[in-house]
Amino acid sequence: MERTKFVGVWGRVSWGSVIAGVITVIAISILLSILGSSVGLFMFDPTSGDPVSGIGTTMGIWTVVSLLLSLAAGGFVAGKLSGSDGMIHGFLVWASTLIIGIIFVVMIAASAVRLTTNILGSVTSAAGSILSGAGSMVGSGVSGLADEVQNVFGDIEFDAGDENTNVRQDIRTALRKSGVKEFQPEYLQNQMKGVKTDFDRSVKRLATHPNDAESIINSFLDKVKKRGETYAQNINRDDLNKAIANNSNLSKAEVDKAVDEYIELIDKAKTQGQEQIQNLEQSIDQAKRDLEAFKQKALEEADKATNAAAWSGIISFISMLIGAVLCIYMGFFGTRKTRQGYEA
Repeated sequence: MERTKFVGVWGRVSWGSVIAGVITVIAISILLSILGSSVGLFMFDPTSGDPVSGIGTTMGIWTVVSLLLSLAAGGFVAGKLSGSDGMIHGFLVWASTLIIGIIFVVMIAASAVRLTTNILGSVTSAAGSILSGAGSMVGSGVSGLADEVQNVFGDIEFDAGDENTNVRQDIRTALRKSGVKEFQPEYLQNQMKGVKTDFDRSVKRLATHPNDAESIINSFLDKVKKRGETYAQNINRDDLNKAIANNSNLSKAEVDKAVDEYIELIDKAKTQGQEQIQNLEQSIDQAKRDLEAFKQKALEEADKATNAAAWSGIISFISMLIGAVLCIYMGFFGTRKTRQGYEA
């Protein structure tokens, strides 16, 4: 049997062989991916506490193995068909597969971005009507930190109390005529309403600016402290006596009695208000600790995710590097098999 000299086919690049190798890589990758998906479904156990336990690691290992097997097969096919320069053809198969893979990833990512943009556009157009009818301070698109802020601060209850209606009408009228705001029956209750208003506004700001939680909370506590100073101030009995006497037709004895009753009511309201403010401050301190614990946990999870992504990148790099060496070697091996058919 007459044999052809191998020198005659040396030194050329057969792009047809390279394409055949790439097609082989893609086909075998798809085949092994289907098999891997089936294995993953078999491992899924919805009845267990962790139904996906071990699936991620298994699929990661299987992906690497599938990649290496596919590249090895593609490099061999390219080397076998080219009949020469198998290492070059194997390398070109690996490089072409890598480029095609990156192009597909970019195309998929671009499609995802376009789809996301369209969805966001629809959501934005409907946002006005949704927010106008929603009582929640946190929208559906808020981050996990904002959700946690809503959880820890949104559950804090603060009752501003009812207006003091136990003050006699003639005394109430006299106090209003005095024009002294500290003597007004609703003065302390308005301070409590102010605390509640400040708190509600702070929670709304926390929901929309969770990263500024520390400054927002401290600013609110400063306001509470200033309002709380009102409860530490004692009413001047002589001034109160004059205010009632000058603006009513009561006798001195009736004025003294009215002053005693009013100061008793005010002292009771102050005690209740101070207790409510103290309870609110304690609740906020606990919420701050809960939020800090969540933030710390979130940072730890983010650190784990970053490390996992870094290791994934390193493993991918090593896998592709091994794949390149394997593809080059199999191309060389395929060429050697072809050469055996041409030379003695």
